[in-house]
Amino acid sequence: MKKSIILMLLAMFLISIGATYAQDVIATQKGPSQAQKGQNVTITYNIINNGNQDIYNVSVADQNFYKFLGTIKANSKKTSTQKVYIPTDKQVKEDFGKDATVSNPFFIGGVGVTYQDASGNTFGINSNSISIVLVSSKSTNTTVPANITQVATAGEPTPEGIIQQIMNLINSIIQYIENLFVPQSE
Repeated sequence: MKKSIILMLLAMFLISIGATYAQDVIATQKGPSQAQKGQNVTITYNIINNGNQDIYNVSVADQNFYKFLGTIKANSKKTSTQKVYIPTDKQVKEDFGKDATVSNPFFIGGVGVTYQDASGNTFGINSNSISIVLVSSKSTNTTVPANITQVATAGEPTPEGIIQQIMNLINSIIQYIENLFVPQSE
């Protein structure tokens, strides 16, 4: 299973490098600006088709999940949510050793999105990444949308946005591979 996820992420990375970036499709993710260790948070993914043609076989994936969204009609969007668990320091220490801790802010890399146009050409884009500030249970824990750095504005990718997409995907792959090879404590 882990090998298939790695291969899928690698394929998405290669597609995103080699494919023409579609100027009419944008992927974003939002989550709470604050959370607590040991809490589930909801991440919302929006795939927006600003183009004048439908897109097909749309899927969203990162190192922890895969979701097939199907077709997104022209000038519309699909929204999907995923629960993400923020582990406690104790859980991280059990899995990764006595010196391991949960990073603060908690980082969630961008998700990869693949889709096809009517001609069967495959495209790949990535969403923004988000950071969630971890607060103690004694702090006020208000949930508001995190700051989002959109990959593109008005449907047109910037060179910085494309580089950020690639870096987000590479970071996600590295994190996943590190998790595979870090010795697990019993």
